[in-house]
Amino acid sequence: MNYDIEFTDVADMEIQNILIWIMGRSPDYADRWQECLEISINSLTIMPGRCPLAPENNEFDVEVRQLLYGVYRILFMLADADDDGESDTVRILHVRHGAQQHLRRAE
Repeated sequence: MNYDIEFTDVADMEIQNILIWIMGRSPDYADRWQECLEISINSLTIMPGRCPLAPENNEFDVEVRQLLYGVYRILFMLADADDDGESDTVRILHVRHGAQQHLRRAE
């Protein structure tokens, strides 16, 4: 089964902020970083359950998993896109630097 990928507005904003930060230091690397991020995220279309639960998983009512990409953590959940009760969408919730504190429910 192939999963669709969708991004929350927050995740989109976080990715843009990371790109701006990297561009300010190395414009050439920013393009490569974005390209490889897309490859990593697109890998979630197949078997996203292979990724471990995120440390913040217990803070939420849904299962939150993480995919590591360099020093960043891609936090995501499996979401129902249809009424069949099966998850067929990977919703990217956050893209955060690994040194950032773990999320709390309020975030």
